[in-house]
Amino acid sequence: MIPPQPTWSARLSVHLAQINDQTKLTFQKHSGPLRVQKHFPQADGSCHIYILHPPGGLVGGDSLFVEILAAANTHTVVTSPSAGKAYRCAENALDQSVVQVIDVGEKAHLEWLPQETIFFDGAKAKIDNRVSLHASSSYLGWEIQTLGRRASGENFSHGSIEQASQIWRDEKRCHRERLQVSDANRHSAWGLNGASVLGTLVAVPKENQQIGAESAILALRTLLHEPCWGVTLRGCTVLVRYLGDCAENCRGGFQQARLLLIDSAIFNGSTKGYEPRIWKT
Repeated sequence: MIPPQPTWSARLSVHLAQINDQTKLTFQKHSGPLRVQKHFPQADGSCHIYILHPPGGLVGGDSLFVEILAAANTHTVVTSPSAGKAYRCAENALDQSVVQVIDVGEKAHLEWLPQETIFFDGAKAKIDNRVSLHASSSYLGWEIQTLGRRASGENFSHGSIEQASQIWRDEKRCHRERLQVSDANRHSAWGLNGASVLGTLVAVPKENQQIGAESAILALRTLLHEPCWGVTLRGCTVLVRYLGDCAENCRGGFQQARLLLIDSAIFNGSTKGYEPRIWKT
């Protein structure tokens, strides 16, 4: 019998507040290898936060827990300095677990924009994303999953990914979805149809922005018109999806969609759309 491998858990809690018209990082607490690498105040009063996981990836049994509490009137962009990784798991290993909890206060705006996650062949990942919004707050978030390492000749031939995402606004659920990747749907036409990169962008505008969201949807469909893209509006929730084979194309399309949505002024806070410096390195 193969002995169980040691596991490594990490937790990070981050609080943000608006002080003198500037979003400030007012509290952070971490345990294990997970922390804020850097926070960058911006000229428009917003703050960019870089979250770093020093090991660079998860093995079987590892777990990450991230909590972000953004107080009233804050304007925050959260990203990561590099791609995340979920490595191959031993046959008897526990799942790789990631839980992300975000709470956005009154008239605040938060953007959760991590770089892509690479799932090595044989990974066993479970991801749980939970976002709670005040009735007057706004949110934009994306997730990019890369299955296998095609540049190294590795496909995602076995393993599993389970991801659950929920967004609540004023204690009412406005978005829910569940992703399951397994051998059963990896290549089927009703599943992923052999694609190796999946991307989802979700945007929830500020109050009373139905007309603005509908206008943004039309512009997004013109911008992202190739077959690998899908753009929909469910209520006031904007959804942009990518299903293809290039993480760079997915990330580039999401960045263009973000700027278009910010320019449409459907969010709280600045309309300048500053990009994190780390995206340019």
